[in-house]
Amino acid sequence: MANPRFPASYVAILSEMLRDYGHPTDAILATVGLSNQHLDQPDASISDQQLRQLLETAAKVSNDPALGLHFGQRLTLTSHGVLGYALMSCNDLFSALDLLMKYYRLLMNSAMLTLEKKDRHILIEHKNLGQDLMNPNFDEEIFTAGIVTAVRQLLHRDQLPMELYFAYPEPAHSAEYHRTFDCPIHFDHHRNAIKLEKGLLQEKPEFANPSMLKIYQQQCDKLLARLDDKADLSSSVRRVLVSENSGFPKLEAMAEKFHMSPRTFRRRLQDEGNSFQKISDEVKRQLAEDYLRNSNFSIETVAGLVGFNDISNFRRAFIRWTGESPANFQKRQRP
Repeated sequence: MANPRFPASYVAILSEMLRDYGHPTDAILATVGLSNQHLDQPDASISDQQLRQLLETAAKVSNDPALGLHFGQRLTLTSHGVLGYALMSCNDLFSALDLLMKYYRLLMNSAMLTLEKKDRHILIEHKNLGQDLMNPNFDEEIFTAGIVTAVRQLLHRDQLPMELYFAYPEPAHSAEYHRTFDCPIHFDHHRNAIKLEKGLLQEKPEFANPSMLKIYQQQCDKLLARLDDKADLSSSVRRVLVSENSGFPKLEAMAEKFHMSPRTFRRRLQDEGNSFQKISDEVKRQLAEDYLRNSNFSIETVAGLVGFNDISNFRRAFIRWTGESPANFQKRQRP
């Protein structure tokens, strides 16, 4: 899988936070091979390893248990580069969110966003397709605070009609959640999601500009094409499997999605040291572990969600993947 990349502006924000905590940043940046000159370059990016190491350092020197929330709060629209300006130029919030779904890989190419529309509200959630930056809860804090900050900026609102759901127990610093978001918050839910009132979708961003939007979208398309050129087939297959809503396709159906014969598709994956079965198992394992952490889902339900019609087959596969049964895993995760 291609290494995730992140905008270098994220490091500039983290450097600013470290300075606020009273720590010089030049030496810290040097430990991951970065400098302020590198951060000033247009379209500069950093690897997930570099960002992870900087976040770990910031967490240690700051002793801030809510670092994820505070970092996400500082991810303003302009920090997202050309995509941020494209979002500000959209004619309404729905168009902005739709654009964000399409181009989110420019910000985090190891994750994806999904938008679910209900009768009276919408649900936004993200799925991590690779290794966590720090841990699932910390990453969720960054994502949620970043999205809420973006929507507040777009609509020029300090407060939003929303509710937040987190699929983990209430943390010790939960008071900071309420201070940051100022809305109903639910922990120990079966999913991580941002719930917004549907009426917000028609609201117009303060700086809507259809003419500039076209220009920014063209730049985003070029950046996305450059990213796709560098991406390997294994990464693309993994992304399709995670986002597939109609079950797990067979190899032949997946090859057709990529406009290849099954033989060519299999050979291309072999050239990358991979196989369709291996990728499929990795995705099923990741999804199964995520679902089993939710106490509201039975093992039988989880088996069906990850493509197993027979619970005994799922149990054998899960033991092969993890070395323990689904029941033991669920019990250990949800004591």
